[in-house]
Amino acid sequence: MNIATLLENLITKKYYENKEEIQNKLDVFYTMSKISDEEYTTLTLKVEDVYKIVEEETEREEK
Repeated sequence: MNIATLLENLITKKYYENKEEIQNKLDVFYTMSKISDEEYTTLTLKVEDVYKIVEEETEREEK
């Protein structure tokens, strides 16, 4: 299993509480050339999709 697949699984399972945590991890792996441009883009878009739902649910609960 490569790092991009592992990160995708963590994102899908919402392992991190908020998107900033996982986005910071992606940034580090990308900066260190552990994931490619394509993998970084794909994972960043996945973070936006998955954690957008989490943020919307949180906002509903706060109301």
